[in-house]
Amino acid sequence: MMKVKKISSYFIRYMIVILLLGVYILEPINVKAASDDDLTLGDLKKVLENLKEKKRKTDQQQAVSEAEKAAKNKAISDAYAEIEESERKIAEAKAEIEASNVRIEELNKQTEDLMAFYQILNGNNVYLEFITDSSSMTDLIMRSDAVDQLASYNQEKLVELEELIESNEQLQVDLLEYEDELNANIASYKKQLEEIDSSILELSDISMDIDEEIEMQEGLIEMYEDAGCEDDEKISVCMSNSENAGWLKPVTKGRITSLFGWRSVPGQSSYHSGIDIGVSEGTEVYPAASGTVIRTVSRSRCGGNQIYIQSVVNGEVYTTQYAHLLKVYVSKGDVVNVNDVIALSGGYSTSISHGGYDSCTTGAHLHFGVSEGYYESFANYTANLINPPGFPGKGSWFYSRTQWFD
Repeated sequence: MMKVKKISSYFIRYMIVILLLGVYILEPINVKAASDDDLTLGDLKKVLENLKEKKRKTDQQQAVSEAEKAAKNKAISDAYAEIEESERKIAEAKAEIEASNVRIEELNKQTEDLMAFYQILNGNNVYLEFITDSSSMTDLIMRSDAVDQLASYNQEKLVELEELIESNEQLQVDLLEYEDELNANIASYKKQLEEIDSSILELSDISMDIDEEIEMQEGLIEMYEDAGCEDDEKISVCMSNSENAGWLKPVTKGRITSLFGWRSVPGQSSYHSGIDIGVSEGTEVYPAASGTVIRTVSRSRCGGNQIYIQSVVNGEVYTTQYAHLLKVYVSKGDVVNVNDVIALSGGYSTSISHGGYDSCTTGAHLHFGVSEGYYESFANYTANLINPPGFPGKGSWFYSRTQWFD
């Protein structure tokens, strides 16, 4: 019962992926796929125009994101400048408060001395002698007023300085609160920048894929035009491929290290678009069926060097893929035979983990994929992937190109 549930779970996940591929990949191209018999050069050109339009929109969105990023960077820079200015003002306020405290201490001392002087004058009649010793009434008034004014002056200065201290302390509080607000803004800006950076990265990845796909599509159209195909002419008519009675293996022997479909990789699950054949790096690679090379890819960040070949096997059209290659010996438009060496396998020295450029491999192997039909677009190729026929199960070996497994 548990086994049935597990199989049902995998089946549901598989169907969800197929639906998602249909929505996410096929929808943006917005061209109704033609059947293999009806596909024309004009259909391929429509796909190309839609890809270019998608790229244009992607580039526009990327430009907007870059502008947003620049604006956020400026806002962060301005906020840091404001924080520096706030810190300068806080330092000035602290210095003023310190100077004011020193001055208050001085005035307090003067006031204390003056009050002691009053007490001495009042207690020993010195004050009266000081007044009566005046040479005239005017002098008497001036002496009396001078003492009162000195005391009043000190009191006024004390009030003034105390108000200054209170003002400076409030300024310090306000500036610290403002600094906290600026720091909060910076944190918000940085988060938005991360989101924009992520968006730009995603757009760049999509844009790179579109650029590669446009290049592929243009090359495919050029190849069919060179073969004499007209826009309204069926590819199946203008582009003939030699018939293959069956499939051969792409290498003379190898061990299946990863199967087609869902697989578990460290930390996540992924959908594998072909099978992995464990072979030593530098192993000669052959076409699984005679046909026409419709695309070669150089140093892709995921897949490395690749070859796509269009073939007819038992009356049906297929597109085969050979990836993680060390060297490629064929070019677009070449007609290849099953006994031609088209490449050498890679996967080890070409991987990023060993100093190479391919992020989707960690060890020596050949990735082999098969899709039904003509290559109309990468979306069409992906949607029509099948399990490469005639191979043994995971962990098993085959020892010749003609060995077949049901």
